Amino acid sequence: MAAKHEFTLEEVMAGKATRIKGKDFFKTSDYLEPFIDRMSKYTDNFTVEVKMPDQITLTENGEILSDDLTFNRVHIEAVLPNEYAFEGHTQVIGMVYGLDVLKPIAKLYSGAERSACTNLCVFSPNGLAIQEIQPESALDYAPIERLMNRTETIGKTLRMLNETNFEASDININESLGRWIRNAMGMNYSNGYGKVKIATSMVLDAYKDLFEDEDSPYYTGDEDCTMYNVYNAFTQQVTDNMAKDCFTRYEKTLLIGRILGI
Repeated sequence: MAAKHEFTLEEVMAGKATRIKGKDFFKTSDYLEPFIDRMSKYTDNFTVEVKMPDQITLTENGEILSDDLTFNRVHIEAVLPNEYAFEGHTQVIGMVYGLDVLKPIAKLYSGAERSACTNLCVFSPNGLAIQEIQPESALDYAPIERLMNRTETIGKTLRMLNETNFEASDININESLGRWIRNAMGMNYSNGYGKVKIATSMVLDAYKDLFEDEDSPYYTGDEDCTMYNVYNAFTQQVTDNMAKDCFTRYEKTLLIGRILGI
């Protein structure tokens, strides 16, 4: 069995065209190159993640033959330079698309990432543009200009979270955990192409990172902390799940804000 493979941008760009349910879609570079060309005016720093293809070809040595792959879910981010950064966060413009979903769609988004852990921070649906992918048709990259020019309130919200105290008393933790779980059970985010939810297990994992796991970078135990720390304990769960689900990252991060009452 081949070891886990982290694909480079060059390898991803070599992804082949594919046919899904009788519909033909372009090779990977046809979707990524227009994004890279537009964002290259601002940065040369790009990161890429993909869902491992369901079927892969191996060499005689058991290595993945990367030039014989097609990628159905691709996530690329343009990391903007330091002049766009603020308070330990970098600004990003991202694109993610999925071909193996009920309705193939592509998403363009803007957000901030915490430099220490690459957790995404977003608080407004206005930073997300979604379009359906038509077979053998180019995507519309025009929203990139709007995403670059829109006035962000992320910095203001992050400062507010840093200035908001979370009381680590048993009463407040019990009440908060119950509220977070109930919110996760009852809330969803509809992006027009389906509903996104946060699993209650994700809430419990964030709770453990905050109050039980002393090795967690977010551990506070019985000491008060900031709501910024609580927020990052939750968004860390989305970051940790990126290998399995990079497709709904933006929506899940938005939903976390609502679950926490931000």
